[in-house]
Amino acid sequence: MAAPASAAPYTPGGDHVVLARLPQVPAKLQAPSPPSDLSAALALARSQIDYASAQGDPRFLGYAEATLAPFSQDMSSPAANLLMARIEQQRHQFARARHRLTRLLEQSPNQGQAWLMLANIDRVQGRFDEARQACQAASRTLPPTTVLLCQASVQAITGQREQAYRTLQALASSPAAPQGKSAQWLNTLSAEIALQQGRLELATEHLRDALQQAPDDPYLRYLQSDLWLASNQAQAVIRDLTNWQDREGALLRLAIAGQRLEHPQAQAWRQDYRARMAADQDTGRQRHLREHARFLLEVESDPQGALTLARENWQQQRELADLRLLHASAMAADDQATLSQLQAFVDRYQVDDAQLTQPAKGASE
Repeated sequence: MAAPASAAPYTPGGDHVVLARLPQVPAKLQAPSPPSDLSAALALARSQIDYASAQGDPRFLGYAEATLAPFSQDMSSPAANLLMARIEQQRHQFARARHRLTRLLEQSPNQGQAWLMLANIDRVQGRFDEARQACQAASRTLPPTTVLLCQASVQAITGQREQAYRTLQALASSPAAPQGKSAQWLNTLSAEIALQQGRLELATEHLRDALQQAPDDPYLRYLQSDLWLASNQAQAVIRDLTNWQDREGALLRLAIAGQRLEHPQAQAWRQDYRARMAADQDTGRQRHLREHARFLLEVESDPQGALTLARENWQQQRELADLRLLHASAMAADDQATLSQLQAFVDRYQVDDAQLTQPAKGASE
């Protein structure tokens, strides 16, 4: 990862300085040795992956990898390889996850969940034609509602935003309305599309529905904070995330909100996030390029440093959030070449997003 231009390395004042407080971990997630039984290993690995996602604790992805290792060396266990691909996806090791899923689907082409995961990876990386094809392939074994959600997630960023939104709302009010995780997915997609439309109140309504189903889901909580920040409600971010400041995504948003409000904790949050960036750089982790670039832009007022990381992030991830960040950084740094490249991407895929027309935040704050 390129060194941040303005985020100086953080050196603790001594061994007494607490860098992070790790939550108490359920004993059942830390088996003394990996289970030798496939069924038990799959159950434990799912729990470990779910815990890593819910708590933002990447250690448990490593534990899950060790749990699955004896069963994922070949394609004899599709379930084990699906979970390994999920670990790789969460680590943003997209090439490895895609290779694993492709090998699995060559042997078992009716693995609907594998097609769905492949569609999501392709969409995240801006491979939209491949993502559409994967959604269609998933239709052989997955319910029609799941396929519609998969297709809508691609349509929303490729010139069919309004059609995708209408499809989602018709599905939500139909007798076949999805339940459980699929309902959460529908409400989340609806919120994201409303945000694209610039309809922040509508996005908040959809997000409220999603949060009712998963009140502690980190992605939803962070999306809610981003909506509050877009609506000049920084104090709401601080109220909601203060107890989550051990998580990097929450700490980023606290640093942004704290700076805007000149909050008494603003400098502490800023320093803590700098320490996280330094730790990621020292260990070579690259999972948080988007967040680090956003910190440089909105907290450090370093558009050139933000642009460097946002460009690097764009090579791996091309979601709307990545596009918005790269655009905002290029605008703040007055980088016309990058803006021209982004415009070509927007024109090619007919991206329609209200946030791309807003001025960049952070450069002058």
